[in-house]
Amino acid sequence: MHAETPKPRRADPSRPSPYADYDEIKRFYRDKAVAVSYDGRRFGGLSRRRRDARKWRAVRRALDLAGDVRTTLDVPCGTGRFTGRLARLGYEVVAADVSEEMMDVARRTLGAGAAPTVFVQADAEALPFRDGALDCVISIRFLFHADRATRVRILREMGRVSRRWLIVDYRHRYSLRYVAWRAQRLLGLTDAPLDRVTRAEMHAELRQAGLAVRKVIPVTRVFSDKWIVVGEAGHAS
Repeated sequence: MHAETPKPRRADPSRPSPYADYDEIKRFYRDKAVAVSYDGRRFGGLSRRRRDARKWRAVRRALDLAGDVRTTLDVPCGTGRFTGRLARLGYEVVAADVSEEMMDVARRTLGAGAAPTVFVQADAEALPFRDGALDCVISIRFLFHADRATRVRILREMGRVSRRWLIVDYRHRYSLRYVAWRAQRLLGLTDAPLDRVTRAEMHAELRQAGLAVRKVIPVTRVFSDKWIVVGEAGHAS
């Protein structure tokens, strides 16, 4: 039986402050101490591994829906949470991240049986790839770090380098967590921000980026505040 890793707190070296803006978060993840502690904090306990497995199942469903995918861009790849899994399924993976420190961990943990994987240091707002370079761009646990205008720019850039598909995750308002946060705000018990979107806002952001939403896959039906969104580049409606 596995012991639970302590829940991340504000002093946790793998977790940015909830008050940090997007530029501060990018700098945060370039810290070597963050990179080496990240996996243990995020996936070290049984409950976290189960959440990770549920997220991966939703990503697999999205890939199955896309169907015609051979080359993928995993951005930001972080410590390789999904990079190795994609490579072991036989996808040709380009793994990109603004943090060389996080990618160093990903390289070491890629594992046996993985297809060749290319690592590229890159900012999601200015990807160093030609238009339509890859079949699919996959971006998980990232967009919620950015403000809405920045998210649209990032989505537009991802759509530019994708031949067709995007698989991204969004954090939405239709959850007990969001209801509890709203109650705490009204009672003055917290001033921490919690950026969550409605379904209409999510559709609007992808539309502004020139993308169409083809499928929304809940990670779980009841408790999760996460969607896996399948977008299609060049076909916004």
